[in-house]
Amino acid sequence: MIVSRLKWCLEYCKILGMPQSGLKNRRRTTDHILRLHDTVQKSLANRHHVLAIIIDLEEACDMVLLFKLVEMGINGIMFNFINSFLSRRTCQVRQGSPLSSTKTLENGIPHGSVLSPILFTIAINDLP
Repeated sequence: MIVSRLKWCLEYCKILGMPQSGLKNRRRTTDHILRLHDTVQKSLANRHHVLAIIIDLEEACDMVLLFKLVEMGINGIMFNFINSFLSRRTCQVRQGSPLSSTKTLENGIPHGSVLSPILFTIAINDLP
């Protein structure tokens, strides 16, 4: 329900930037890989240099996500739900049969949740 509402809000308010491919109809994240490949091939064919900067944003996203949600006008119950979803998360690891001790996660958008891709998209939307 939260994912559907956030997608509607992003589309209705035209919040996602043009370079953004995630969550858009008929657009895929592989579009960027193909665009990079095409740029590299053309540059090499013309004997030009190519520079690519790749940044791992995995840990930093939720640090700014809540601020961006407020900027977007997401508040009330939905904001509180997302804040709760990102806060006080714990994990354990199983190797064989015993479980490790519980560890509290300080930050990071959780992987594997249906909500995670849309939250990541919001967090990186204004990077370009």
